[in-house]
Amino acid sequence: MSTIVKAGLPAEQFALADTFEAVPEVEFDAVRLVTHGTDRIVPLLWVSGADSTAVAEALEADETTTDVSLVSRRNHDSLFRMRWTAGVRFVMQVLVEEEGAIVSARGTSDGWTFRVFFSEHDAVSRTYDACEAHDIDIDITRIHNLDDAPSLGGFHLTDEQFTTVRAAHERGYYKVPRESTLEELADELDVSHQALSERLRRGHRTLIENVIAP
Repeated sequence: MSTIVKAGLPAEQFALADTFEAVPEVEFDAVRLVTHGTDRIVPLLWVSGADSTAVAEALEADETTTDVSLVSRRNHDSLFRMRWTAGVRFVMQVLVEEEGAIVSARGTSDGWTFRVFFSEHDAVSRTYDACEAHDIDIDITRIHNLDDAPSLGGFHLTDEQFTTVRAAHERGYYKVPRESTLEELADELDVSHQALSERLRRGHRTLIENVIAP
């Protein structure tokens, strides 16, 4: 049974604890998310709630980051690119080892909150056990079972969107590197490339709106 888990981690056990200590008001929202192959992922984080110069200095000094650079500014927010150090990559690998996919990641001085997709419910308990084995204090606060209805656990996807997103996940479209292309998925689902692309975008927008809603 497909599942989305909401879980928390202390910053001290994941990333940017030094930055939160230096700039307590800062908030991070991840743009680049992962399934497998975390070594290839270059984190992109939107920064809000704090002066970008102060955040940049804190990120540069943080022991969990390297190669920090400012990519873009949008109103009062800034987009930073960086590389995680080995300890952070290890924690992320534990989170996705059981065929998981990180849907969202948000960091504040209170800690990090993740939403992780698993294609089977038993993977949740195995991931929890793996975290315990490695002394990672994961706090699972909510579990959505996604196979009970086409609305994807109350996320209000249409039948077509649910079928498309699930097929994309099962065929490895979200993996890094990808194991299937839009063209291959379109052929399998017997729809045009354009129709599939629009269906995925609408499905992603619905998921994101529900995931980040207060």
